[in-house]
Amino acid sequence: MHIPGHPDEVEATLRSAVAGTGRDYIRTSTVVNSRAFVRPGGFSVLRCGSDTAVTVIAVGPSLDPTLDATADLDATVQYASTVRPFDAETLRTVLAGPEIVLVEPCLVGTSAAEVSAALIDVPHRLLALGVPCTEHRHYGTEAEHRAGHGLDAAGIRGSIAEFLAMSDPG
Repeated sequence: MHIPGHPDEVEATLRSAVAGTGRDYIRTSTVVNSRAFVRPGGFSVLRCGSDTAVTVIAVGPSLDPTLDATADLDATVQYASTVRPFDAETLRTVLAGPEIVLVEPCLVGTSAAEVSAALIDVPHRLLALGVPCTEHRHYGTEAEHRAGHGLDAAGIRGSIAEFLAMSDPG
């Protein structure tokens, strides 16, 4: 499953899909990140936090609001334009603390099982953010939909803060 977050990622994604099994799903969007990261099949590590940092995986066009939401947090941020096959090696290599946040522009939990399978032998807590699995009958702009689902920078930041507060013993 490929979810390019920028038009410049699409060609490499298509080439990767054609060279693969032939069972690839490519999801494009009119929402785009401010810059491209062309690394089909692998995660790009954009920022490394401390040894206890929260690890955040931003998928496709959820990258820009995720970067805004985590700008002043101790966080390791990874970007994925491909989530199947899942890049378990990069996740495991840069994983710091036990808290992981997955931000996807699709149904909540779409790749949660992949994260858990990659870390089956590593104690961790996972917060999956995405579009809720409920019927939606609201109209509005893309920005209004993102805000309504908590997938804008403020919503992502609030969800991460609440998640991290639950692990704080103090």
